[in-house]
Amino acid sequence: MDFFSVGHNFGILERRSRAYITAACAPWRIGYAEYIILRYLYDHEGVCQDEIAGHLFADKAQVARNVKTLEEKNYIVRCQDDHDKRFKHIYLTPQGEVLRQPLQLLLDHWIARLTEGMDPGLVAKTIEGMKAAAKNATETPLEGLQAKEEVIK
Repeated sequence: MDFFSVGHNFGILERRSRAYITAACAPWRIGYAEYIILRYLYDHEGVCQDEIAGHLFADKAQVARNVKTLEEKNYIVRCQDDHDKRFKHIYLTPQGEVLRQPLQLLLDHWIARLTEGMDPGLVAKTIEGMKAAAKNATETPLEGLQAKEEVIK
């Protein structure tokens, strides 16, 4: 199996998906990272920033900047936790809620484009394989990672 090709194709999918979403969301002044956060909030409204960062395996500082930008654009609002003032829960504003359907249709269109001409069974297997690969990637510890001697001989 050509493992370089697999990595190369993952990279193409990631970069082209990012470019597609960014271009399609331009009328709403939403970037890719903001899009991802909004999509997450549609199913997890009321979460804290740290929960978003953890679920997305994203940098906490970057998530904080994107949340702040979404708040400035009036797509979300942060409300302080009643019991622990350190936490702020994130909720959609009416303006953010209005984008739910357009952002879903945007994703549906992109996935249809990516899977065009593919057998439905292959699509299902591909999604299943990508989920398994993503799970393995998230469970792989990166702290202290070094090339093993047998690899660099």
